[in-house]
Formats: sequence, C-alpha cells, structure tokens
Amino acid sequence: MTTISAENASKALEFKNQGNAFIKEKDYTNAVECYTKAIELDDSQSIFFSNRAFSHLKLDNFQSSLHDCDSAIRLDSGNIKAYHRRGLAYIGLLEFVKARKDLRVVLRSKPNEPTATRALEVCEKFIREEKFRKAISGSDNEVKVNLCATVQLSSFDGNADITKYEGPKLSLEQLIDEKSSPAGAKITNMSQEFVSSLVNDIFLKGKNLPKKYVAAIISHAERLFRQEPTVVELDNTSETDFKISVCGDTHGQFYDVLNIFKRFGKVNSKHTYLFNGDFVDRGSWSCEVAILFYCLKILFPNRIFLNRGNHETNNMNKIYGFEDECKYKYSARIFEMFSQSFESLPLATVINNKYLVMHGGLSSDPNVDLNDFKKIDRFSQPPRDGPFMELLWSDPQVANGLGPSQRGLGFAFGPDITASFLSKNKLSKIFRSHEVRMGGVEFEHNKKLVTVFSAPNYCDAQGNLGGIIHVVPGMGIVNQNGNDDEDLIVDTFESVSHPDIKPMAYSNGGLGF
Repeated sequence: MTTISAENASKALEFKNQGNAFIKEKDYTNAVECYTKAIELDDSQSIFFSNRAFSHLKLDNFQSSLHDCDSAIRLDSGNIKAYHRRGLAYIGLLEFVKARKDLRVVLRSKPNEPTATRALEVCEKFIREEKFRKAISGSDNEVKVNLCATVQLSSFDGNADITKYEGPKLSLEQLIDEKSSPAGAKITNMSQEFVSSLVNDIFLKGKNLPKKYVAAIISHAERLFRQEPTVVELDNTSETDFKISVCGDTHGQFYDVLNIFKRFGKVNSKHTYLFNGDFVDRGSWSCEVAILFYCLKILFPNRIFLNRGNHETNNMNKIYGFEDECKYKYSARIFEMFSQSFESLPLATVINNKYLVMHGGLSSDPNVDLNDFKKIDRFSQPPRDGPFMELLWSDPQVANGLGPSQRGLGFAFGPDITASFLSKNKLSKIFRSHEVRMGGVEFEHNKKLVTVFSAPNYCDAQGNLGGIIHVVPGMGIVNQNGNDDEDLIVDTFESVSHPDIKPMAYSNGGLGF
C-alpha cells in the first residue's frame, strides 16, 4: 500500500469535511468533487469512498456509487454503510437479487434498520413478481391484454367515488369491436372549461377524479399516442405566430407545471407543447400531472405531445413513487392502465427538420441513424440495451467518444458522436433532458446539444432553475441563456410554492435516493 504523508492525510480530511458540509446543504455535485479530491490525496480511507457513494446515489449515478462501495468494502469489510449503499445502488440498477444479499448483511448488523428493511421488502416484491411472470408465461411469447383498449366502463359504476362525485362532468362513450366486446373509451365533451375546473376545483383542492373518469381519460389518450409514429414530426416554419415549446422533466411537480402554463401560455391552436419525458415519479402530484397532460392531449391532440422518458417505465414507477401514489389515490388497475399507456408514448420528436428531441441520448452504435429510431417497436417495456433503451437513458460527456454511464444503463457520448449524428441526419441540434442543470438549460457539445430540465428546485432540494425552449423561426433571442440560434428563445424560471407534502410522500419504498 502506498504510504500517505501526514500532510496529504490532513488535506484529505479537510476535503472530506467539506464534502460532509455540502451533503448537509444537499449539494451532492460539489460533495462528490470534495470526496474525489480527498481520495486523490488518500485512497486508504473506506469512509471517503462510502461517503462519495452516498452522494452518487443522490445524483442517480448508481454505477459510480456501486464502484465506490466496492472500494469501501475492500478497504473495510465492516463498513456497514457501504453495504447499505451498495444495496440501494443495486436496486437503482434493477439488480434485485444482488441488492437483497447486501441488505441482509446490513440487517444482520442492524436489525430492523428502517430504510434497509423497506428496501429489502421492495427487493423481495420484485423477485416474487418476476418469478410469477415467468411461471404464468411459460415462454417469451405471452400475449398481453391492452387494458386501455379493452376497458369496460360499466365495471366502475359500483364505486362510491362516481356515485358521490359532484365535480365537472364528462360524457363517456363505451367503444365496442365487431364482436360487441369492450374496445376502450371515448370522451365526447372534453373542453377547456372541464380542464380549468379539473385544476381549480379538484386538484388544487386536494381531491381526486372518479376512477371511471380516469380510466376513460387514459384509454382515450392512449389511443391517440398509439396512432402517433415512434418519431413524431412537428413544423412551424410557415407560421410566424405559432410557437412550439419544449419542456424537460417535470417529475410530478404539479404546481410548477401550472406555473409553466401561466408564465409561457396555455396549450392552444397557436401554441404547441412538447414534454420530453419523466413527467411522473419523485414528485407527489404525478397523478395530477399525468391526468392533466392526458386531458390536454384529448382536447388538443395536435398541440400537445409527450415523449417517453426512462421514468415512464414499470421498474422506475415501482421504485420512485408513481405506482404507490396511483394506488393510494386511485387503484392498482388505474396504475396498470397508466403503465400500458406509457408503452404507447413516442420515443422522440423532430422539429422543423432541424431539432431532434429525445429524453436521454444517442445510440452507442455509430451506424444507427434517425430512420432506425423510427423503426423501433416501442410498444413494450424498454430492453436493457440497444437504441430503444439509450434514447431514454444515455447522457452526454465532455470527452469525445463513448464512455461508461455513471447511471449503469446507457452510455456517455461525446461531442464527436453528437456532431457526426447531426451531420449524417442533416439536423442542427439535439434537445434532451434527463439530468438536472442548475441553470435550467445548458448548451453543450459545442452548442450542438441542449439539456433542458423543467422541474425547478428538483425534489424540493436542488435549488436549480427550470428551463424551457421555444422554437420560433426567425424570432429567437441570440445570447440569451447561452442561446446561439435565431430560431430559439430560451427561458428559465424559479419554483413556486406548493402544499407541505414531501416528494414521494405516498411511496412505500422509502429508499432514500
């Protein structure tokens, strides 16, 4: 082992203490930097690695957290915090059997430790469900029933929530197929008045819609999503008074979503919105955000669009709160309908044949182009590798080429990969989301790639601004918030107040990410 000088050991301890201070301030990015400096000076301290692992967990960098935990345990096999954090990192990587092993180590040392106990329960649940799926399917060719397309509205009529409901009314039509079997639902009177009343008289008063209404809304919206291509194409080059606004992650921050519409304009015939994935999970109003977006989709099918994010997936919803919130406010059946509707969401959007918008990043395969994205069969849960997954998970990096993902899924791709893809596909820029940017919007990769994140003060902790990009051909504002494009306006905004309900308030997992 390399001998550590007393001077370096002392300096390393100072950086470690600075990292601890940043953690108390919930500034996990700077905490990582401080622990990294400590490790560079003294790599013999297990706690330096386990503390950095904690910071990486908070940043969703599960692979990096895992590596740090491995190092911490090699240095000190009795570092129980490292086992605990490695167990949580494995959960983030969806490696539930490995997570269970580490969490059992924690609980042997600290019986009934609450976070480890809840995390172990989550692992056991996932493992049981996976065994059950394999047992009932018998093969990989299991036929899945589309609940959105087969919902029978009359099955909700016995619920007390519909018989006692006194809010704004919807007219529902039960669709049937050629065999007179249920074939989904249609809403025939969706209106701006209903949406306004939904927000002001239901959601802002802490109330819920009847499950029958929610099922019909999901069914109708899912049918609209299913009819759209995997890569949607939008264009406003011929209309000077027509704006397309691109928002990033909103993560169940309903009050901030309402503020977006208040500040920048509502969806209407001259204003299209594209929400670029991750509109559920984390925040405690994910149901409200999803239902609002779906109602707007029904009302303005050609003026609001949703790209799928990595959190519009089953595993993420089970870990990060949407499933539990949905079951608390509505039912397991409503969650399953939402889950299947997410499978119908497009994966990307091209605006004005210039801008490609997707949640995560580009493919690690240099031969994959835009036409390959268009051919992806998206109607499923995403695989663990390939372009489908990478569109949802990958992140940009500063260095050229490909690098490992700190998250553990997808890859990190460099400026050269972005430039090559844009050139090959005759595009100008990539808009993506997926990562907090303190300024709300950040131009990267020689300004060929823009990250836009629209959940200000993310999880009530980050202190970041929210961002939004408006596509307005010939009417942009150059040099505003880093913008270099005369067709874009880049705005930022702060968070607004909301009721005192913490993020993931309805989650039974409580994993502490």
